[in-house]
Amino acid sequence: MTTANPRPIPAAPGRVPALGHLPALLRDPLGFLGSLARVGEVARVSLGPREVAVVTSPALVHTLLAALSRDCPRGSVQGTLREAFGDGLLMSEGALHRERRRALRPAFTAERVGSGVRTVQEVTRERIGRWRPGVPVDVAAEMTGLALEIVARALFGVRLPEDDAAAFQRALPDLVKGQIARSLCPHPLFARLPLPLNRRFDAAVAVLDRVVDRAVSGTGGSPAALPCAAGGLDAPAVRAEAISLFGAGTETVASTLTWLFHELLGAPEVHGRLLAELEGELGDAGTGLTPEALAKLPYLRRVLREVLRLHAPNAFLTRTAAVGVQLGPYAVPAGTELLYSLSALHRDPARYADPLRFDPDRWADGERVADPRLFLPFGAGRHKCVGESFAWMELTVVAATVLLTWRPEPVAGTRAREVVWTTVQARDVFMTVSPRTVRTSAAERPAGAAGGAP
Repeated sequence: MTTANPRPIPAAPGRVPALGHLPALLRDPLGFLGSLARVGEVARVSLGPREVAVVTSPALVHTLLAALSRDCPRGSVQGTLREAFGDGLLMSEGALHRERRRALRPAFTAERVGSGVRTVQEVTRERIGRWRPGVPVDVAAEMTGLALEIVARALFGVRLPEDDAAAFQRALPDLVKGQIARSLCPHPLFARLPLPLNRRFDAAVAVLDRVVDRAVSGTGGSPAALPCAAGGLDAPAVRAEAISLFGAGTETVASTLTWLFHELLGAPEVHGRLLAELEGELGDAGTGLTPEALAKLPYLRRVLREVLRLHAPNAFLTRTAAVGVQLGPYAVPAGTELLYSLSALHRDPARYADPLRFDPDRWADGERVADPRLFLPFGAGRHKCVGESFAWMELTVVAATVLLTWRPEPVAGTRAREVVWTTVQARDVFMTVSPRTVRTSAAERPAGAAGGAP
C-alpha cells in the first residue's frame, strides 16, 4: 500500500533515558516486539542512541523482503556474520548474492533432495540407535548433533570426527550470543572491547572455521567435491558457502526438531494421530522412505507447520534502508535500520486465534497456506532460504524415523525454557524413550488420524 502523504513512523512508549527500550527488549524480547503491533504496523524504538524501526505487520514484512529487497539490503544481524566469515549466501547482496544463489541451487533440486532421503534416514537411525530405554535424552543436544551430522553426510559426503562435532556444538551458543549482542549494541565499538562475550564469540568463529576447513579437506581438498562447485566458485568462495550451510543447516533445524518433540510430549492426542498416520502410510518400521511416501503425510506436515509457526527459528532479523522508501503508509528515511521478528508475527493474536496454543488443526483448511504473507519461516523474496525443500524433507524424515522407532515420554521435574538469541532456542527439554513395538490397530486410532491437506 502506498499513500500520497506518507506518515512518519510512530515512536513506541516506555523509553528509558539513555537506555531507550533496551531494558524492555532484554527482559522479554518476544513479548516486547509483539506488543509493538499496538503502536503501528511500523514502530520506532531506541536502543540507547540507536533508533530502529520494527515492522510488526506480516504484509509489510513480506513487502520489505520481496518488493523492497534491493532498496533495503541486509542489516546488522547478517553484517556480524559477514565480518566473521565473509560473503557467503547468507550475508551477501546484489550481484554477488545472485552468483552465490545460482551456485548453490543445484544442490537443492528436487532430484538432489529426493536422493538425500536415504542418507538422512541412515544418519538418524545411527544417532537414535545410541539411545537407551529409560535413560533421559537431552533433546537439544541430540538434535544439534544429528542436524550437524546430516549436513556433513548429506551435503558434503563426509563424516565429522567426534571431536570436531563436539567442538562445533559447544561453539554454537557463543556464536549466536555474540551475534545478537553485536547486532543490538548501541555502539559499533562494542565489538572491539576485550569483553568475555566478545572473546567467546571470536573463539567460536575460530572453531567453526577449523571444523569447516577440515570438512572441506575431507572431500579431497577440492571445491569440486562440494555441492556449490557447479557454480564455478573459487576455493575461498566455496569455503564461505560451506560455513553458511553448516551454520544455517544445523542451528535452525536442531531448534525446530527440539521444539517438535517438546510439543509432542505435551500433546498425546497429536502424537497418537501422528503415529497412526505414519503407521498407515509407512508401516511399523518406516523402511524404504521415498519422496513419494513423504508426500502422503499431510498430518505430519501440519504438525511441522505449527511448530515452525509457534517456534519460528529466527527471533529477529534486520534490513537497512539504503535509500528513502515508503513502507505501507510510513515514510522510511535512508539509513533507517529495520527489524522484524518472525516469532512475534507468528504469535500475533490478531492473526492467529489463541496463538500460544499448539494446534496443528489450525492448518487444516489451508487458508493460511495460501497467503505467504502470514507464514514466513523461510523468509520471502530473493533472499528466501535456498534450502527450504531440503529442510522440509529433513524435518519429515527425522520425525518419522524417531517416532516409528521410539515412544518418547516426558521426564518428571523438568521444564523447557525458551532462550531468545538470534534464534529461539529450546533448553532443558528432556525425554525418556521406550521401544515402540506394538502397532496401533485401526480401532485404537483417534478419529481423523489421516489428517487433511497440509
